[in-house]
Amino acid sequence: MAAAEPEHVAWLSERQLARAWPTIRATCLDATANANGVRNNLHVSQSTWGESNWRTYHPSDVSRVAGAIADGTAELQPHWRNDTAEAKLLDQRLRRKNLPGAIGCALLVAVPLAIIVILLIIFWNGSGSSSPSYWH
Repeated sequence: MAAAEPEHVAWLSERQLARAWPTIRATCLDATANANGVRNNLHVSQSTWGESNWRTYHPSDVSRVAGAIADGTAELQPHWRNDTAEAKLLDQRLRRKNLPGAIGCALLVAVPLAIIVILLIIFWNGSGSSSPSYWH
């Protein structure tokens, strides 16, 4: 008896996984997949700019876990979800932690922009006034 031909399965990208599990944080998709036994493949690509890694996920496993997430039976840590008190607390901590970087980035853009505007105003005002001896 001949072995059954394996059927072709279109594995899901991480973006598709995020759409299938909207209540799971984007940074926790892989951890959720691993904790719930979702089959995945690691792909590696070499290019001029270095190595790229990405995962694809088996669609039937993804839909099984989506149902388990909806039922509340999936293996999840509270901070992996978007809708828990732990996730909200984590978001607040991350915002506080990233605030100095955001302020620094804003200053990095604002200060040179202000200098350019001031220099343009100075040069623009200086170029319009010419001495009367120039016209004689």
